[in-house]
Amino acid sequence: MNTPHLGHWLTLLGAALLSSITLSAGAAPLSSNWLEVHLLDKQDGKPLANAAVCVGTRARLDQFGVGRTDRRGVVRFEDIRPSTLVVTTSDRGYQGRQQVLEPLYQSHVLVVKLTTGGGGPVCDAPRAVSAGSAASLTVDAVRVRADINAPAPTGVLVSARVSGPANQIRISEQADFEGAGWQPYKPSVAFVLSAGRGGKQLYVQVRRVSQAQGASIEVVSPVKKVPYRVN
Repeated sequence: MNTPHLGHWLTLLGAALLSSITLSAGAAPLSSNWLEVHLLDKQDGKPLANAAVCVGTRARLDQFGVGRTDRRGVVRFEDIRPSTLVVTTSDRGYQGRQQVLEPLYQSHVLVVKLTTGGGGPVCDAPRAVSAGSAASLTVDAVRVRADINAPAPTGVLVSARVSGPANQIRISEQADFEGAGWQPYKPSVAFVLSAGRGGKQLYVQVRRVSQAQGASIEVVSPVKKVPYRVN
């Protein structure tokens, strides 16, 4: 065999293998991650509690989530898929900010420092209320019964009796309500339990979201824990 030709083919084969390895190593899994936003006062470095944070796109600022910071100035968004994100932060008495994040292939902490003043981008997040106000809305009782019209054998109807006006409800078998979104509050809400017979544990929560003087006011009830058995 002609040695120069053999060397040429070996070189091409090695280059092809190296290219394949490089592409494989550079490919990121389409897994989800969390994004944690820390808001601080730029002048004194103190955390900004109850500040608004939106995660989305320029076309829709709240597409991937909206929330308020806790007393530590922190809010976390779960299940963030790799994509370009626009993070909008704002608070009363401060100038709003907007930052663009490249696709996240791992969990990330973003520290944002706001300056006093006004103007700038605004995130329209429901404003948290005090513990005393939240206590004015409670789930007094919950009735769970089999839904004979449900396509799944574990379908049920959930009826919650509440202490005051509510317009949204969420139901889950997880205490942290993972994957359970808010839906319109109705006298009976259809829900599908996990497969299998035996004892189940339901968690029910309601809230009231309203507008007052241009701001969103949110009142959330404590979680009601409800046992149920599928026969």
